Amino acid sequence: MISNKIEQHQSAGKIIGELSRAAHVFFQHQFKDYSIGHAQVRTLHFLSHNNGITQVELTEYLKLDKSSVTSQLSNLEKNGYIYRTISSKDARIRTINITDQTKKIFGSLMNVFSSWTDILLNNFSEKEKTDIFILLNKMQENAQIKINELRVNEEKK
Repeated sequence: MISNKIEQHQSAGKIIGELSRAAHVFFQHQFKDYSIGHAQVRTLHFLSHNNGITQVELTEYLKLDKSSVTSQLSNLEKNGYIYRTISSKDARIRTINITDQTKKIFGSLMNVFSSWTDILLNNFSEKEKTDIFILLNKMQENAQIKINELRVNEEKK
């Protein structure tokens, strides 16, 4: 009887929030020598595979507001991980490029991300690992649908 009550009162948001905070602590500790946060590493990861994209494209990919992306990029630029150039097609557009410094540390950064996944999935069977990613992706899709609805409703006001 008690286990049913626990199951009924579990909150996916609470568990996800706790995992997010744990990840933040882990990555903050792992990346302290690089003077970057884990969100900036995600940005560097995307930029490393999409060097030369615009800030608008990056904002769309990260699903963050413009000011958050601008702040991240300013910190990355200040610490020598990226540089921005004026687009040859439109002087209002800046392209973002990674530096040699980023290329040198990229493997180490990705190893830290992989190790966190390994920690989270420790003692999971292969089927459980597959299932968890299917379920997490469904949750992410549901969240994105709701966020899009909220944006559309906000724009109608």
